[in-house]
Amino acid sequence: MKIDTRSWKEFLIGDYFEPYRGTVKKLQTLKKGDVPVIGAARSNQGVAGYYDVEALYSNKITISCNGVGCGSTFYHNYPFNINGDALVLVEKVEIDEKAKLFLCGVIDKILTSKYSYEEKCSPDKAKLEKILLPADENGDIDWKYMQAYIKEAEKRVKRNIGILKEIVDTSC
Repeated sequence: MKIDTRSWKEFLIGDYFEPYRGTVKKLQTLKKGDVPVIGAARSNQGVAGYYDVEALYSNKITISCNGVGCGSTFYHNYPFNINGDALVLVEKVEIDEKAKLFLCGVIDKILTSKYSYEEKCSPDKAKLEKILLPADENGDIDWKYMQAYIKEAEKRVKRNIGILKEIVDTSC
């Protein structure tokens, strides 16, 4: 599934998302609970732990803005909250889940190569980031292409999992 990016265009993250820094503080002092709190990490999709806090977001993209995983970008299709080491991208236009998954890969690639422990990402910096995306014949973001690409990738994964299960079943 090689992607031809020659006809892609640059778009500003800030034109489509409003980035907000998290407000959950001092995770060590919080009671354990059921709400995932996203922080500064590349592992475990940025989940720092599960705490007794209000879930403020769902179906949003987050960006780690501190530490070794700075710039790591994830989509969370479940209720969550974030601490001050992460950003949540609140979309200005309605964006399909599949397109958000596609965007995560693009944003992650750009931000993890640009930001680090020394050079942290912030809401203002995130807004100004340019991302290269597929464009339609009008020069707008081609949301349908992104959705179709992710749907096809998911089909391939399911097909490959099925093949692996067959191999395991026949070898046991």
